[in-house]
Amino acid sequence: ANDLDGMMECCADDIVFESINNPYGSVRLVGKAEVRGLLEATTQAFQERRQKLVGMIVDGDRVAAETMFSGVAATEMGQHVRAGEHVSIRGATIFEVSGDRLSRICDYS
Repeated sequence: ANDLDGMMECCADDIVFESINNPYGSVRLVGKAEVRGLLEATTQAFQERRQKLVGMIVDGDRVAAETMFSGVAATEMGQHVRAGEHVSIRGATIFEVSGDRLSRICDYS
């Protein structure tokens, strides 16, 4: 639903978000403001998008999730994706929880 406020409510104030994208580089953001900026850009980058949870493993305060993302690009994204093209990404995300909030999200795709 692209509910940014709802997403940010789940995050600690000092949330760490890392995106490990090989071979295109990696991103590391710290704090709600930086993470929200990325989420806003991501939600606007796709005309339509769908993320499916394939599987999940929970171990205490850590969660591993395998996901399938698909969407249609709203804008050109670098050298590899043009507006209107379908994008499909299989990935995994590691979540860490502190108290009742997400403290770290590390996305591999």
